[in-house]
Amino acid sequence: MSLFTLHFNIPDWYYVCLINSRFISLYVDNFINNTSHFQINDARQLPIIIPTNKELQHFEKLFKKAVSIKEKQFSSQLSIKIIEQELNDIQAEIDSLVNTLYKI
Repeated sequence: MSLFTLHFNIPDWYYVCLINSRFISLYVDNFINNTSHFQINDARQLPIIIPTNKELQHFEKLFKKAVSIKEKQFSSQLSIKIIEQELNDIQAEIDSLVNTLYKI
């Protein structure tokens, strides 16, 4: 199965950021599916808030930064400790953005 968005101006990486946030993870665990397997039908039940362009740009910046760090990890350009710290910092920023977006 696949998931297609109804809003063509919302990029896929925005959904990746949301799904990987702590809030959405807790939401899925408590209201949608309390197993450890996230499936397409679970994603279809998520309350997706359409971000402003400014919010979208911030999510994009964080997403690209995380991808860049993971690429450096696979090419052994950074130590594991540095990678973990940088990814934790990005995760905290994404969680903060999502919490603000959902007004929690």
